[in-house]
Amino acid sequence: MRKNCLLLAILLLNGLAFAQTDTTKTNTEEINFDDFGDADNKDIRTFCTQKVSYLSPTKLISIGYEAQFPFHLSSENAAKNSIASTHVNSFGGIRLGLNTPVISRSNFILNLGLNFWNTSAKLEKPQNSNFYGRIRALNSTGVNATVFKPFDNKRFMIIQANADLNGNYRNLSDLDAKGMTYSGTAIYGWKKNDNLMWGVGVTRTYRAGQLLHIPVILLNRTFNQKWGIETILPAKFNVRRNFSPSSYLLLGYEIEGNTFFVANTGQDATTGQDVYLRRGEMKPRITFEKKLAGFVWLSAQAGWRYNWRFDGFSTQNPVKNEKPLIVNSLGNPLYFNVSINLVSP
Repeated sequence: MRKNCLLLAILLLNGLAFAQTDTTKTNTEEINFDDFGDADNKDIRTFCTQKVSYLSPTKLISIGYEAQFPFHLSSENAAKNSIASTHVNSFGGIRLGLNTPVISRSNFILNLGLNFWNTSAKLEKPQNSNFYGRIRALNSTGVNATVFKPFDNKRFMIIQANADLNGNYRNLSDLDAKGMTYSGTAIYGWKKNDNLMWGVGVTRTYRAGQLLHIPVILLNRTFNQKWGIETILPAKFNVRRNFSPSSYLLLGYEIEGNTFFVANTGQDATTGQDVYLRRGEMKPRITFEKKLAGFVWLSAQAGWRYNWRFDGFSTQNPVKNEKPLIVNSLGNPLYFNVSINLVSP
C-alpha cells in the first residue's frame, strides 16, 4: 500500500512538471518581440518647447483696468501759432485680451489672439480749441497670430503678426480703415536647456508711437528657483523674483504705443483736418502676480508713465522733412494696472 502511494505521488509530480513546461513554451511562442520598439532608436525626433523653468505663465484670458494719475497737458498748434492747456483729471480704461492655441503639436504651435484697449480722458476744462478736446477716448482693437516652430530639440523660430485698428472711434459707425496698423516680428533662437532660451530677429513695430524697423533680442533665463530674466529688447525687460510656484515679482520696463487715426468731428477748429496721433510711452514698473485658485491669477502693476511721443501729424507713417501739426506736452504721472487672468497650465 505504501509503495502504491509513493508511485502515485511520483506520477503526479511528473505531470505537473510537464504541464508547467508546456505552458511556458506556449506563452513564449505567442509573444511577438517585433512589436516592441528599440529604446536606443536614434530615428525618433524630439523638439524643444517654448517653456523655461519658473517663467511667468502665458495669459489665455485677461480682464483688466489701467489708469494714470492726474497730469497737465498743453497743445501747440504749429500752423496757427496758438497754445491751449488743461489739466487731465483721469486717463485710463479697460484692457481685454484673449489668446488661445488652435494648433498644438510637438513640432508646430499656432496661437490666435484678440485684444481691446481703451483710454478715456476727463479734462478739467474741455474746449474745442484744444486738440485733445476731441480725442476724449482712444481705442485699439487688434488681432494677432503667433507661431512657434521648433526644428529640433535646440533650435526654433518665433513669428508674430498683428493688425490693430486705432482711433477715437466710439461705435461701429465711427470705424475707419485709416486707423489700421500692421506689425510683425521674426526671431530665430536656441534653447540650450530648460533654464535658457534666447534668439535674435527683426521687428516692424509701432510701440514707440511711430513705425520702426529694428533688431530684437529674446532672452528668457532662469538662474535658480528664485531669480530669472524675461526680456525682448528693446520692447521690454524684466527681472523676475519667484517667491513660490504660485507667486512672483517682475521689475523692469515696457514700451507701448501705436498710431491713432483721430477723425475730424467738424467741431474742432484747431486743424480743420484729420490727424494721426503718434502715441508712445515708456513704463518703468513693478508687477506682482499670484495664483488665486487653479489657473486663475491676479496681476497688480504700478509704475511711472514717461511720455515718449504724443504729437499729431498729417500722415500715419514718417515722411521726409515732415513737421507736426500739433505738439502736445504731457506731464509724467504714476499709473497702476490690475487684472484677473486665466493662464495656461
